[in-house]
Amino acid sequence: MASDTKKRRTETILNERKYEEGKWLHTILTLCYDMDTKSSIILTPLKIDVCNANTSKGTSFSKAFCDTTQYDEGYMFGDIFGNGITVLTNYEEDESTPTDKPLLLVLQKLLDFLNSSRNINLPNKHSLQSISETELTVLVANHLLGKLGTSSCYLIDENCCGKKRDNCFCGETSCKMTGEYGDTSIGNMEVWHGNLDILINNDLAVKPLDENPDSPGGKSATDVKLRNDLQRNPQIIAQTIVFSFLQKKRHPERSNFLTPCIGIGSTELIVMLYDSEHDVLLESSTVPLFEQDLSLKFSFQAILVCWLTVNYKFFCCGLDERYRKHKSNFFVHAKEKIQIYEDKLTLGNVCNTTQLNDRNILLPPSKLLRSKKVHDNTATLLNCLKKVSQFEYPDSNDIGSTSSSK
Repeated sequence: MASDTKKRRTETILNERKYEEGKWLHTILTLCYDMDTKSSIILTPLKIDVCNANTSKGTSFSKAFCDTTQYDEGYMFGDIFGNGITVLTNYEEDESTPTDKPLLLVLQKLLDFLNSSRNINLPNKHSLQSISETELTVLVANHLLGKLGTSSCYLIDENCCGKKRDNCFCGETSCKMTGEYGDTSIGNMEVWHGNLDILINNDLAVKPLDENPDSPGGKSATDVKLRNDLQRNPQIIAQTIVFSFLQKKRHPERSNFLTPCIGIGSTELIVMLYDSEHDVLLESSTVPLFEQDLSLKFSFQAILVCWLTVNYKFFCCGLDERYRKHKSNFFVHAKEKIQIYEDKLTLGNVCNTTQLNDRNILLPPSKLLRSKKVHDNTATLLNCLKKVSQFEYPDSNDIGSTSSSK
């Protein structure tokens, strides 16, 4: 009887579509090709010019320094997560689902979330101003990240600033935290080391970003925050590189070692990835956290990017030969201690503090590379979007003709 109930529940989740299908398809496509410079999610490869990953006494994440420049070529986010895009493409095309149980489970988790309210339970968005960056990140972990993976468990740095509580920071008495406080330290005292702010299911590092109250040069606080805190952030880079080496040591059986870290701001998020086998460092475009400026409903892009990233061990297909040429040169900068990064990093019983540096305004890469796999998925998704658009959009023909020229 219980199995029959579970089966009916699964069928309901897979068949029910309360969300806007056309808008969702459009969101998937923003990860597959450059629809426009404002909405597409691009991965920019970075080259390290100078860093302090090789100091004689080791460096905590809070004092990490890493100056980078970007390559001219960039990748689509969907190229790196091609396995996940294929799962979505197959489902959107003919509602086919994965036979692999973990993949089916996380697809169900995604669809269930899309059919829910997708809201953080706060009275209004101004309530976000009264909580700390760490508390906001815990909110996102509890209301978004923890709902999209195979497990809702996560670990919060026991040394973090702010209140520690059993209930969620949203204030709802019925909303319990699925995470707990503990030791999140990683690394080695001889190299980069410190505490991860949040660790999702022992697989994904999440970092909150400090607020920047100043607004120089007439720029909005959002613009300043986007440039200063999210992009080229040395602490996120250091954490991502160290965590990638650690995951390679802990899970040598994995097909690739491209490992992500999510940075959470008050209005946007960013994904940093490092491949400790091929020495490639990638940074995503910024992703809007909420649907609208005054909304507390998670955006489709945030949901999709987080779903793929939280489940990267299933969905990340690694780097093909074209992308491996964009070396970050970390191996060169850390050559005297590279064996420590390779063999002597640990999870637990290390230390860290948090501090962020201001960064400069940056431009996206001038060229984009796309694999045949993501190109084929794009064509299929565009066809699905065209069919849906006949019902949802009066100008569906314009969508098809514009897309076909890409």
